[in-house]
Amino acid sequence: MGFGFNLIGFPLLLLATGGLVIYAIAKQTWKPLLIVAAIWGLTILLFITATIADYFRTPISLTKADIIGEYRVDTNFFSGTNAKWQYDHYRFKITSSDSIIFYVTNKDTVIKTFKEKILYSSGPPDLWKVQSDTTYHILKYPPTLYRGYKKFYYVFKSDIYGNMFFRKVKK
Repeated sequence: MGFGFNLIGFPLLLLATGGLVIYAIAKQTWKPLLIVAAIWGLTILLFITATIADYFRTPISLTKADIIGEYRVDTNFFSGTNAKWQYDHYRFKITSSDSIIFYVTNKDTVIKTFKEKILYSSGPPDLWKVQSDTTYHILKYPPTLYRGYKKFYYVFKSDIYGNMFFRKVKK
């Protein structure tokens, strides 16, 4: 549980438990003990629920092997003809030799290829940037990584298209 519960809630829970137990002994009735059991049961259930929810909110931890693979524009973020056009015209591959191969395509036909070295951050290997001073609008800025519980995607800032969302499709 959080800091507020530990500071305020737990002492109040202990105080209420002690008061209800003393009341039950003084009046010789079982109803206050049922209230104590219900309060503790709900507290334990809340703790278990919070623990499970925290597990599912924690983003995945990526290794270098996890990010190696092929990426395509994810059309689920913005559907329509523009997203489909971007899907048909841009894709990239991150290789195990620390390089990115960026393809400008027309559906399955490769029109232009940019092969650049990747410079990984000193922290987690999922953060990287293109090492050369390329002027191509998609590779100009380092990508931003967004992680969820089971999935991740990169967002490239483009001077022409705005944000482009790429998701891994193959290893």
